Amino acid sequence: MVITMPARKNNSRRRATWILTAVIFLPCFPQNNPAQNISQEQADQPRLAAILRKSKEYCRKLERAALDFVCLEEVIERVDRTREAFKNYMLTDAAGRFQGAMAIPWISGKLESREYLYDYQFVRKNRKIEEKRNLKEINGKKKNVQDSSLHTTKFEYQNILFGPIGLLSESWQFYHAFKLIGEDTVNREKAVVVEAIPGPSLTSAHSYGRIWIKEDDGSVLKIVWDQKSIGNFKIIEDRAKELDAKPQLTSISEYGFEKNGLRFPSRDYTEEAYIKKDGKKYVGAETTIIYKAYKFFVVETEINY
Repeated sequence: MVITMPARKNNSRRRATWILTAVIFLPCFPQNNPAQNISQEQADQPRLAAILRKSKEYCRKLERAALDFVCLEEVIERVDRTREAFKNYMLTDAAGRFQGAMAIPWISGKLESREYLYDYQFVRKNRKIEEKRNLKEINGKKKNVQDSSLHTTKFEYQNILFGPIGLLSESWQFYHAFKLIGEDTVNREKAVVVEAIPGPSLTSAHSYGRIWIKEDDGSVLKIVWDQKSIGNFKIIEDRAKELDAKPQLTSISEYGFEKNGLRFPSRDYTEEAYIKKDGKKYVGAETTIIYKAYKFFVVETEINY
């Protein structure tokens, strides 16, 4: 999912390479008639305004924080590689002359799993970001690759830590309208659910969605990204048409670790799926990133920024 916006900093960047649509599983909230909804929205405005003010302050702390930490980053990628296995297969005659292409299925429903384990280091000081990965394992086999690249094939991600900034910071709130949806619990922590809706001034590609916010301090526990805001979603829609199905992309970022009032990623999940007319769901790919064993060296707000 790629996010590009008018010359702003630290926006989360997410990119789906050729895939993904998803059922976004959200808490169930009671449905009212339109008149009741209008009345309730008006009643929610003071509370929502207070939440957004706290979130603005939280994002300011996150923007100004000097950070230095390491953690384990476990990446589990499950991909249906049927199309990749056959996409270059061509029918030829005995002399090797091209005779046509073989019709191939888009999705077989069989997912091949690959697992990667990295030592991940993140340092940010004076607005300069340095991140580094050392590959430790592939499918449980020991490796020792220093300064390794990310090995995911279907989903690329970057700056998950700064996801809240692209929605709730002072500069980015200007580009969105917000609606209080309800209340929920995330990992035993109470949260309010706020929907960010892009406003008319937001004309460039940008990720948005629903945000689970701690009401007491404005910190973010979870974001469920709207599938239509994810980069290359048009490619996924085209694939769904080929399948005569509906695309469904689930993309969730969770922030389950807290240090000095800031929240750090604990899990990120993305699933590409298609729903056929008979209701059957076919998964084309899914990527799960687990962050664990954090070791913090510096987490503090810079005064001179």
